[in-house]
Amino acid sequence: MPSTAIIGAGAIAHCHAEALTRLGVRIAGVLDADPDTARRFAARYAVPVITDLAAAVRGLDMVHICTPPAYRIAYAQVAMQAGCHVVMEKPMAITVADGETLVEMARASGVRLMIDFNHRFRAGFQALLDVVRSGAIGEVVSIHVQRMGMLGGNAGTRNDTWRRNPRSACGMSIESLSHDIDMIMQLAGPIASVQAETRATLADAPTFDTDVNAVFALAGGAMAGINASWSSWLKSSARSVVGTKGSAILEGGDLFDFARLRLRTAQMPHEQVTRLDDIYNFATCPSYLAINRHFIACMQSGADSGASGEHALETLKVSHAILAAAAGRTMVRL
Repeated sequence: MPSTAIIGAGAIAHCHAEALTRLGVRIAGVLDADPDTARRFAARYAVPVITDLAAAVRGLDMVHICTPPAYRIAYAQVAMQAGCHVVMEKPMAITVADGETLVEMARASGVRLMIDFNHRFRAGFQALLDVVRSGAIGEVVSIHVQRMGMLGGNAGTRNDTWRRNPRSACGMSIESLSHDIDMIMQLAGPIASVQAETRATLADAPTFDTDVNAVFALAGGAMAGINASWSSWLKSSARSVVGTKGSAILEGGDLFDFARLRLRTAQMPHEQVTRLDDIYNFATCPSYLAINRHFIACMQSGADSGASGEHALETLKVSHAILAAAAGRTMVRL
């Protein structure tokens, strides 16, 4: 039976704990900066609260780090020095320098660093990826990501969340667009350059970008764009791929809802619509089960996870390129 410890007992940690419990993984304990949060989590999953991290992780297979991204290096260092593989939430860090440190720590320790880009494991995105990889729509010409929704209680009105704390906040480009950057790279390969505009709409958080328009040139010749808003009073999303022989659109009614897949190729007289109903529910989304199953299998077999620290570092560099391009009103090459 694999074993892990969970560091950071916020909402996302519950998603992992539920999945790990279903997979039969032994949760050896939980650690959180807030003792009350740790105690509540420990009571729910019948696990101990960790008081000595170095002792608690000794002999474990892996450690799940679910803290805000600004507070991960010290925890990761203890886990890696104990020989534990590390599963970490995205983004892996706020700064590129911290991301590079994490990658180097994993390399020096000889352990796996795997990043939870959970949306890539959802049925909706897998359906879109299968269409692209099948060659049904030909060579990818362009990718268009559009998503909008209200930030609301997630970070727009609550001052007790890490997303609004000046010490830990990182804004939409770094925190949330990491998912879209990852999906673009899955669909069409590495990103070569970025041009962008960003806006901050929260009066008390002028450096917290909530609205982003970014245009990418991809190394393979395709182009891509992200038009995203955390400040819209209407919700919607679409992830579209235009190819030389057809087009496909994965769309839904909220930021990360994959309700249906629309497809039309040169051979089709009409579009084909597949109802997916892959509606994102933070608490029950099956992608957490899928990604943990995948990571455990890779850990045990030695296979490439596809979501390594090195890959996450590349997505983080793209996020910073968006911010740099917007600040300098210029193109940034990667």
